[in-house]
Amino acid sequence: MRKRAIALGLALVAAAGAVLLAPTVATEASRGNTVIDSVTVNDGRSLMLGPVEKLSFPVVVTASDDSGIKGIDPVGVWGPSYGVLKVSPMRCEARSARTSVCRGTVTVDPMKKDLYNDEVGTWFVDLKVRANDGDRYVGQTAGGFSIKRAARMTGTRLPSNPTIGQELSVEGWLARAFYTDNRYHGYPDGTAYLQFRPRGSHLWTTVATATSDVSGIVRAKTTVTGPGDYQWYSPGDKWTGDAVSPELPVS
Repeated sequence: MRKRAIALGLALVAAAGAVLLAPTVATEASRGNTVIDSVTVNDGRSLMLGPVEKLSFPVVVTASDDSGIKGIDPVGVWGPSYGVLKVSPMRCEARSARTSVCRGTVTVDPMKKDLYNDEVGTWFVDLKVRANDGDRYVGQTAGGFSIKRAARMTGTRLPSNPTIGQELSVEGWLARAFYTDNRYHGYPDGTAYLQFRPRGSHLWTTVATATSDVSGIVRAKTTVTGPGDYQWYSPGDKWTGDAVSPELPVS
């Protein structure tokens, strides 16, 4: 089992011969009428983490209580395979006598092994909101968000002057970030679409679909209909971001 410094505690629950392990900021329970109005991570967008780039992103929590919000205890975010990241101290600003907006920042550095390949996917915010009258809200899944492995897509150069009606064989390479060695490696069994845009048009049309092989290579055949540009596009999935190759022109 990996060794890592864990900012959040771990609650162990055993039932029916199975063990459930989940982070929690405290053993306390919610009480009173403190509520979470909203939790937003990275402005609601999925996070695409490359193999070497350090990434910082905001966590914004809006909470309310009839006595006002005193503060939010150290917040953590947690994900698959016991993934845990720290959040900076939350700074709260009162919007009214009842409601405050609290902001913090998460920083993840793949070069420091803050994240492993199997820890991408759906993550959650774990927090405790404290009200002025002693009420509190405690939640392990106060908000969900997605961390994905960044992807890259390349394409092979095409003949510059193919004739209309000529069949072209087009190859590409689909890769995604690996945090084990901080490099991009071929992504097998990924879906990629070969798209074409006629010269003078802004509209891309899918002309072929391919699945990457064990090395991340994709291959497709298409018939030339006129001058324009081809590109490979991979939409990604729950664990991997989308990617678009450079344009591949034909005259």
